[in-house]
Amino acid sequence: MVRRVKDVMARAPEVIHVDLPLGEAAGRMKKADIGALFVVDGDELVGVITDRDLVVRGMTANADPGSAAVIETMTKHVVFCHENDSIAKAADLMTRQRVRRLAVVDDARELVGVVSLADLAMLDGADGIGAARALRVISRPIGTAKRPAREDPTGGRARGSDAGILHVYAQRPRIRRRPPSPAGRL
Repeated sequence: MVRRVKDVMARAPEVIHVDLPLGEAAGRMKKADIGALFVVDGDELVGVITDRDLVVRGMTANADPGSAAVIETMTKHVVFCHENDSIAKAADLMTRQRVRRLAVVDDARELVGVVSLADLAMLDGADGIGAARALRVISRPIGTAKRPAREDPTGGRARGSDAGILHVYAQRPRIRRRPPSPAGRL
């Protein structure tokens, strides 16, 4: 039986708006005990900010956690996979893109979860071997750093299995819009 990403992913990933301060991002990460937040602008998924981004980019740039916005230190690339992808495909994508977390989208390209390298590493058998290989590759220093959003010359590609192709707005991953509550209607 081939295991799928949807079998191991964490559902309902945490998101933060691009304009909120870095201190808010750090507080949300601490409260949820996670290392990354997906960054949204409206319903569009535009980036990811990790605990490492906060330290390496935010602290070294002397960014004020109370006033510097998430957009100033986030990684503008969103690497994603589909919930029905195999674990091996997700591990391969993590290896190729050198990331530890993938956004997980459904057929409508809406964000439904997140899968981390740690999630894959806890698996046994061939799936766990793929995760171990990914960890070795990702952990190797490469001498270049990801650029923060404001310095990103690519215009913010959302990268998934079709990596390297510039996506138009309609093709980027999105968050689900909640229907208005019945009480709010007149």
